[in-house]
Amino acid sequence: MKKKYVQLLFSAAGAGTWMGRNEYQQYQALLEPNKVDRKGRLGAMIATKDFTSDQVGYGVHFAIRLIHLLFGNVGEQKIGELFNDSDVQKLLQKISTHENHKTVGSTEEDYWQSERGKGQHVLDELMILFGANVNAETRASLQELAAKIREAGSFGQ
Repeated sequence: MKKKYVQLLFSAAGAGTWMGRNEYQQYQALLEPNKVDRKGRLGAMIATKDFTSDQVGYGVHFAIRLIHLLFGNVGEQKIGELFNDSDVQKLLQKISTHENHKTVGSTEEDYWQSERGKGQHVLDELMILFGANVNAETRASLQELAAKIREAGSFGQ
C-alpha cells in the first residue's frame, strides 16, 4: 500500500512538472508572440488568440491551449501552419455555430489524416492517430464546450 502511494505522488509530481512547463511555454508565447514558431502548436495558439466570444476561433483557441497543456509539443507536426492559413483564419472569424465549428473540425480532421506516418517517433504517431480519428462532429462539440468554459472563467484570456 505504501509503495503505491509513493508511486502516485511521483506520478502526480511528474504530471505537474510537465503541465507546469507547458503552461509556462504558453505564458511566454502570449507575452512574446513574435518569438513563437508559427508552425507548431504554440503557433496555432497564437493564430487563434484574438477572436471574440461570438466567433469560432474563440473556442478553438481554448481547445488548443488545453491540448498543449496536456500534450505539449508531442505530435504537433505543423499544425500552426494550418491555423495561420488565410482560408482557415476566415473560417475562424465566422459566427460560432455548430456548423461553422464542424467546418473547422473537418479541416483539422483532414489535416491529421494527411499526417499519418509522418511522426518522428511513436508518441508523435499516437497523437497523429488520435487527431486523425476525432471526427468533425466531435471536434465541433469540443470546441463549443471549450468556448463555454473559457467564457465562464478567466481561462485563456
